[in-house]
Amino acid sequence: MRRTVKVLAMLLVALMLLPVVGASAKTAPGSSGVVVMVLVPYVTWDDIVGGAMPETKDLASAFAVGDLNTRASSRFTNNVTQVHAALTLSASSPSASDVGAPAAYSVTEHYEGGSAADAYDRIMGRNAGDSAVVFLGIPRIERANGSQTLDTEVGALGQAVHDAGGMTAAIGNSDYGYEVRETWQSRPSALVAMDRAGLVDLGDVSARLLMSDADAPYGVSTDVEAMRSAFVDAVRVIGTGDGPGLIVVDPGDAERARRFATDVADVVAVEHRIRANKKTDQIVAMVRSSMPSNATLVVLSPVQQTPGSGPVGFGPIIVSGPDWRGVITTSSTHRTGITTELDVAPTVLATLGIERPVAMLGNTMASNGSRASLEERVAELQSLGATAVAVDTVRLLVTNTYIALTIALLLVGTVFMLRIKHRHLTWAGRALAFLRNGLLFMLCVPVASTLMYLIVPRPDSSALVLLLLLGVSAVLWFGAMLIARRFGPGLAAGGVGLLTAFVLIVDQLFGAPLSFSGLFSYSPLWGARYYGIGNEGASILVGGGLVGVALLFDHFRDARWIAGVKRWVLPLFGLLIVAISAAPFWGANVGVAAWGFVAFGIAWLQMNGHRVTWKMAILGAISIALIVGVFSVYDLSVAGEGGQTHLARAWQSAEVGGAQALWTIVARKAETNMRVLRASNWSYLLFAILGFLAYMRWRPHGDFADALKRYPNFAIGMTAALWGSLVGYFTEDSGIVIPALVMLYVAGGILYLMLTDARTESGEVV
Repeated sequence: MRRTVKVLAMLLVALMLLPVVGASAKTAPGSSGVVVMVLVPYVTWDDIVGGAMPETKDLASAFAVGDLNTRASSRFTNNVTQVHAALTLSASSPSASDVGAPAAYSVTEHYEGGSAADAYDRIMGRNAGDSAVVFLGIPRIERANGSQTLDTEVGALGQAVHDAGGMTAAIGNSDYGYEVRETWQSRPSALVAMDRAGLVDLGDVSARLLMSDADAPYGVSTDVEAMRSAFVDAVRVIGTGDGPGLIVVDPGDAERARRFATDVADVVAVEHRIRANKKTDQIVAMVRSSMPSNATLVVLSPVQQTPGSGPVGFGPIIVSGPDWRGVITTSSTHRTGITTELDVAPTVLATLGIERPVAMLGNTMASNGSRASLEERVAELQSLGATAVAVDTVRLLVTNTYIALTIALLLVGTVFMLRIKHRHLTWAGRALAFLRNGLLFMLCVPVASTLMYLIVPRPDSSALVLLLLLGVSAVLWFGAMLIARRFGPGLAAGGVGLLTAFVLIVDQLFGAPLSFSGLFSYSPLWGARYYGIGNEGASILVGGGLVGVALLFDHFRDARWIAGVKRWVLPLFGLLIVAISAAPFWGANVGVAAWGFVAFGIAWLQMNGHRVTWKMAILGAISIALIVGVFSVYDLSVAGEGGQTHLARAWQSAEVGGAQALWTIVARKAETNMRVLRASNWSYLLFAILGFLAYMRWRPHGDFADALKRYPNFAIGMTAALWGSLVGYFTEDSGIVIPALVMLYVAGGILYLMLTDARTESGEVV
């Protein structure tokens, strides 16, 4: 017992002495009295640099640019509009919407037999006061978020500005349907600028900002001079106050062109889009010439057009100001050039010198100060987007095919194990060779999905992604078969597991360049995670590493040095995997500190002849708490605001919101866990694996038990993997993925070994 305590203490000391990885140089946003946001939906980098938007291109050339992920807006809908995006921007949290909710109106507009101001009084039971714009749909939106989200606060951005004594303004609209059919209001600028009560101090979102235009969609287009007048008025009034100011501008024509495209010929739709981009560029020029000299301008595309049935790519974002140069960065992604729509509101508030509310999930953006040309910067941003789209285009195809083939191999392999004694040797031998080689190939695929980026770091087509995956998998498979033939099946399967762990560890040590967008990893387009190691990668790392060392120990079981390796190297290896996965400066997946520690802790105890007792369990829980504590201290103090992960944000939320804030985080993770369980096809793989293991444990022929006797360390690894997976399921927000991928190496490995050692009734090896 004393030796165990000493070893654990040494491991914790080693953990605390891990090297600190410094953050890359970046420039934080400076203070500004006014922030102006211009919404440019459906605009791409090709539009900006292609010549149709010279003013916007000039802005991008001089200041900071980035790719904007807009996935959060689609959390609660499959048909993202500017309304969804605006609500999410205002909350810095995924927002639900309600298609039946009334729109925003200038207070003098006609509504239900009276003015919009009268309607607001009737709906809200309070007077709009001196506000210029009211959002009449706020009660329905709040109810939608109350039933579908846990802590989203629409209007949080405008509320924070008001609480700081500032003013907000909304100018422009994307209304469509005039002259042709019923008029529909789309007024996202008001939804971004409003406070929690749906009020905006200044501006105009009415039809007065539109003019008749027979050649434009729905016969109307934005009146630039009317927009200029409204914008100048807002700037003047904000300038008379003592507080900060936020002005949100919606040029409007881009959404009308997008909506009208289905009603016209393709050539006309293209012409409308070009005209809309030119009008948008005129409004960007108007804003630049009319805004205060010390204002910060943010031009962003909150909604992107889906190319056919493919995934939605990134949108452009440009931030101008005295401290904005080069390429945008943010601690939300740790990927230079990529930011999220959740980061926009915190950045606006930071620029205005206002503290971010705890309910906002985003982080503050900054820029890296790069002096590269616009063409070079945009080329890199487009490369990131092209790779993300290419990978996501085939992601479901690859994962679903992988799951289906793995389940089929487990099922057919089990049937053959049952029937082998009654089959002809030659026929059975060929079938079993195919099955075991197939299983070995499947074990090679996950690590191949990472190694393939060494060959082509940024594949820009789905065909190239598939070719790389199959080619690298085949090379690894061929090497594994050579090892199996020369040294035996245990070392072959174990070698694949250890290679998997080694590749992922090295990748994380160098900042995870190979995990930007992996087929068995996170997706920067889905936006659940952008850096470190996700649950899929951590599961592959732990599962492959655990099975790899177990089979290595079995292969060298008679070596004199193996006892020392089990006692000292195994815990260090497990600690390394836990640290790489959970440390804020590496994998930033703190949940692995619990379930990874449990898996390797049980393996270490049992492989060294110790039982798992209550005392050991309590000591392990204390060790896990200490590991999380060390990482928390680092994330809160050493890394600073620019390097904080979700771990530090959780503690900050608790500091502001108390236990309720922590409970909200737990509830959000539980909700995500249940949603993933119902939606993910990895659930089918897990059920198949558990069914296979249960049946093999039950069946009377003894092949499973014999295999475990031949590979006793593997048997211990199986137990450790099961317990670690169970803990992982309850501690992670996509828990079903963890047992599915960890146990993949267990089930695939044991069946591969059983099929390799299978014998006929006469005792001949197949």
